[in-house]
Amino acid sequence: GNLSDPLTFLAAVAARTSTVRVGTGIFQLPIHNPVRVAEQVATIDQISGGRVTLGVGMGWWPLEYDVHGSNFKERGARMEEALTILRLVWQNENTSFEGRFHSFPELTVHPRPLQSPNPPLWVAGVAPAAVDRAARLGDEWICGPVQSLAAALRCLDIYRPACAALNKPADWILRRYAWVGENDEQVRTEVLPTYVDGLMIHWRESAEEKEEKELFARLDAGENITAEDIAADRLLWGDPERVIGQIRGYEATTQCNHVHTAFGAGLPADTGQASLGSFDDIAAMIRLFGREVIPAFT
Repeated sequence: GNLSDPLTFLAAVAARTSTVRVGTGIFQLPIHNPVRVAEQVATIDQISGGRVTLGVGMGWWPLEYDVHGSNFKERGARMEEALTILRLVWQNENTSFEGRFHSFPELTVHPRPLQSPNPPLWVAGVAPAAVDRAARLGDEWICGPVQSLAAALRCLDIYRPACAALNKPADWILRRYAWVGENDEQVRTEVLPTYVDGLMIHWRESAEEKEEKELFARLDAGENITAEDIAADRLLWGDPERVIGQIRGYEATTQCNHVHTAFGAGLPADTGQASLGSFDDIAAMIRLFGREVIPAFT
C-alpha cells in the first residue's frame, strides 16, 4: 500500500529481518532533498547488512508538489538532478555539487552504504524522457503499475537501445497491482470489479498513454468493457495457478528480470473502497503468494 514515510518503515523492517531485501516502489524523489535521502538510505543499508533497494519515481499529483514547496512542472528536471546527486555522494567522498535546485560544498555522506558502488537504484516512469532517464541514471527501469503490455513494450524499445549504448544490462521490473485468493471464481466475481473501479478513479487522472486515453474514451462513450477485460494485461489477479500463468506469460513476452507486486494497493483513500481488504486479508494474501506463487519461480 501507500506510505507517507517509506524510508522510516524500511528501517523498521530492516531491523526485524535478516535475509529478505527491502525497498521502495516508488519513493517520490523530486520532492525530497537528495543528500538527506542518500543519508537515510545509506543508514538503512547499514542496518540491513546491504539489503536495501531504492525505487524512485516522480508521482503524478500536483498537490504533493505544492505541499512540499516544489513546482510540479519542474519534476523531470528535479528528478534528473536528484538521481545525479544520489550516485555522486554514494560513490564518492569529499565531493561537491552545483545545480539548478541543489548545491553543496565538499562533503562526505555518512554512514557510507555497504553495497558497492551504491544501493540498487530503480527508476520508474512511462514517458519517453523518463524511460531514457532510467537507462542513464538508474540500475533498472520500473514500468507503470497499470501500464498495458503494448505500452510497456514501447518503453522497452526506448530503454533497451539506450542501455546498449551505455554498455549496461537492460534489466527492468514488471510492476503490477495484485489480488490473489484461494478461490479463483470468487476473485473474479466479488473482488475484481470493485478493485478495478477503485483503481480507475485515480488512474483516469494520471493517464498518459494512448491505450489508456482510448480506453477511457470508449468507457465514456458507453461501451461495455468488463473489469476482466481491463485487468487482462494490467493486473495480476485470481488464484495462485492463474497468477503463476500470468507471470509466466509476461516473462515470455517481455523477458522481465523482476516482478514487483503491490497487494490490494492503488485504491485512493477517499473513494470508500480503500477498505476492500482488511489488514488481515492483505497479510493472508501476501502469505498465500509467498507460499504458492514464489516457489514456482525459485
